[in-house]
Amino acid sequence: MQAPRLRVGVLGEDPEGHRLGRSLAEVGHTVDMLEDPEAAADLELVIVSASAADLPALVEQLSARARRGQIYLHTCLALGVQVFDPLEPSGAVVVAAHPLSKRLWAVGAADELGETIVELLVGELGGNALVVSETQRARLAAGMTYAGFIETVRKDAVTLLAEALGNVDHAQEIVDSPGTRRALGPVAGPGGVVDQQKAIEDPGLARAFRELARRTAELTRVDDVELWAIQEERP
Repeated sequence: MQAPRLRVGVLGEDPEGHRLGRSLAEVGHTVDMLEDPEAAADLELVIVSASAADLPALVEQLSARARRGQIYLHTCLALGVQVFDPLEPSGAVVVAAHPLSKRLWAVGAADELGETIVELLVGELGGNALVVSETQRARLAAGMTYAGFIETVRKDAVTLLAEALGNVDHAQEIVDSPGTRRALGPVAGPGGVVDQQKAIEDPGLARAFRELARRTAELTRVDDVELWAIQEERP
C-alpha cells in the first residue's frame, strides 16, 4: 500500500528534518521549506524540525493553527509524541520519526492511525519502523550517542598507528581489518597496559585509552586492568 501524495512543509532548523523533507520529495511528495508557523495551516504534513530544547516552544506556536486531518511529525530522537500534547484539541495526527541507520527508524504515534501513517511514510523511504516508547527515548538517544563514540575511537586508533608506522594508509587498513583486534594484555611489564598508556603523548587520547581499558576490563573480567584504571583515575 502506497501512502498518498502529500503537501509537506518543513519548519525549523534541525538538519534531520530537512533531510527527511528531501527524501519525501524524492518519492513524489510536494515539499516546501517554511519560514513561519502560520504557513503550516494549509499543509497536510508538517515536519517540525527542531532540537529537544526548541521543540516545545515551536509546538506551542503551531497549536493555534493545527486542524483535524493534518499530520504533525517531529524528528527529535530524545522526545516522543507527548511533546505534541498542545495539538491534541485540534484533532491533528501526531507522530515522531528519526533514522537510526539506513534502514531502521525509531517512530512513535499517539494512536493506531498515526502508527499506520508513520509506518507508511518510513516504508516509502525503504525503511523499517520500530515503535519506541516514551520511557525508552532517553536510553535510545544515549545508545545512539554511544555508537557515535565508535568513530572517535577509530580515528584515535588510526592516529596512534600512523604515528608508530609513519603511514596513514597502513594504519587505516589495520583499523578496518576485523582480524587484528587485540585482547587486553597484562598491566605491568614490557608492552603492558601501563607502558602503552605512557607511550600516548596526547593527554586526551591517553585518558580515553584508560577509560576504555577500564570498561573493556569490566566486561571481560580482567580484574588487574580494571583495578589499575580505577587507581589511575584517583587524584
